[in-house]
Amino acid sequence: MSYSEIIDRISQCITLFGFEYNGIEGNIDPCYNSKRKCNEFLLYFNGQEQIVYSIEDVEKASFIDGKKLEDVFDDLVITEY
Repeated sequence: MSYSEIIDRISQCITLFGFEYNGIEGNIDPCYNSKRKCNEFLLYFNGQEQIVYSIEDVEKASFIDGKKLEDVFDDLVITEY
């Protein structure tokens, strides 16, 4: 899968996107928050969590060892999508 295909899939809030980077597990877990009436994206890597509220914020977040998803995409081992 390409980077743009993964971003499209995550933005649809269909399923968790799981990966490994340098042997460390991470994921992006999209969901709908009915109280806030908006999508949320839980970004997880190496025991750290962060919630963002748009796919643009997912792309901007430096949550993978201080790097953005796009910057490390070619080095990820995709485990779930």
